[in-house]
Amino acid sequence: MRVVKEYDERYAEFLDVAQALFYSQGYERTSVKEIIKDVGVAKGTFYHYFDSKAALLEALVQTLIERLYAQLQSTLQPILEDETTTGAEKFELLFARIGNWKLANPDFVWESVRVFYQDENVLLRAKMIEASTAKMAPLFAQIIRQGVREGSFDVAHPDEAAHLVFVLNQTLSEAVAKMMLAGERKEAAMQQMGRKLTTYERSVERILGAAEGSLHLIDLQHIEVWFSEQG
Repeated sequence: MRVVKEYDERYAEFLDVAQALFYSQGYERTSVKEIIKDVGVAKGTFYHYFDSKAALLEALVQTLIERLYAQLQSTLQPILEDETTTGAEKFELLFARIGNWKLANPDFVWESVRVFYQDENVLLRAKMIEASTAKMAPLFAQIIRQGVREGSFDVAHPDEAAHLVFVLNQTLSEAVAKMMLAGERKEAAMQQMGRKLTTYERSVERILGAAEGSLHLIDLQHIEVWFSEQG
């Protein structure tokens, strides 16, 4: 007997199956045929929802980012709305809260690193970075504008500056992820990361027109946690 499901329910089922397959064997190795088989529908049903596997990937990425942002929002929104905190302080708090959230969700972090840095998931990783930048950069820009009004930042184009800061942050995150996957020894990893963090913070200060040494964005001890279990 054919099971008829509501549109939203079937749509969510496609996303769940795609996520499971992409995570387990990679986006490139997953075929539409496999997705259809696991969902248990005809080929025409798939193309009623999505034009292609790429369109399904776009939908999945947007859903994952929305879920992640929903978890972060309750942590980040109070910072943005606090009228007693300066822009520079908010900038540091934003990084600190995100770092603390990652520490509180280690399973999510390790799964993300494992999945997104598979060779078969290069496109998935790129799409996630693109979507997360579009979602998070405006929060950075809002804080940068406040810093400009207060005189702690000197930026002509806050939106573009926010985008650059976030792109640099993604580059730093990629360096951490690759060292985690490579099983880098903690001592060696921390020496490298200490240099990278200093370079990153000084670069962000220059982008924002902030005084040198005025921003402390990432605690090296937060990164050290991810290497502790490796010895």
